[in-house]
Amino acid sequence: MVLHHVRYRASPVTNMVQGRLAGKPVAPQKSVGRTDFGNRMREMSDYKVEKERSGVKLFFSDGTEEEGNLYLSLQAAHHEGRELVRDVLNQPDLFLPINFVQGQTRLINKENLMMVSFPSVKEEDESADLLNTIYQVDITLDNRARMEGKLVFLLPAHSSRVKDYLNQAEAFVELRKNGEIYLINRKHIISVEEK
Repeated sequence: MVLHHVRYRASPVTNMVQGRLAGKPVAPQKSVGRTDFGNRMREMSDYKVEKERSGVKLFFSDGTEEEGNLYLSLQAAHHEGRELVRDVLNQPDLFLPINFVQGQTRLINKENLMMVSFPSVKEEDESADLLNTIYQVDITLDNRARMEGKLVFLLPAHSSRVKDYLNQAEAFVELRKNGEIYLINRKHIISVEEK
């Protein structure tokens, strides 16, 4: 491992204050220009976690819908491969950064998200192939919207009922329908009926 020694330089204000307290004449120091700051930021990019954008449609509890992008890590924290949308939504963080189509990024309170949808991609399909339990269901949400589709999950055989899946700790449950994945906030589900 290569260790880099970082030498910190006091700011011009700190140097002036220390010099005046010591009774020394102090000359103002050259300020750091924007290009110098930009070069230092590029050097620090080694410490960034690289992420990619993933397009999603957000359904809010007030009935509004917006399109935006989530940021997904190239390496997931709890499984092999890339981070998935469901990984980000099921993290304990209450607020989620979303880059909206209009260009601004806002922090969204996940409790106000009814559901998030996005097209099924290869990584999501491969992870679904590993899951052994599939139930066709009809879900009624608290805004009276109904969603039909397949719940796909992996649980031990002795606890692989729909009830077991819905009572898990994850905040968002996965429903698949016509090549789309819907991650539905359990707090907004009124009822689930098996088909």
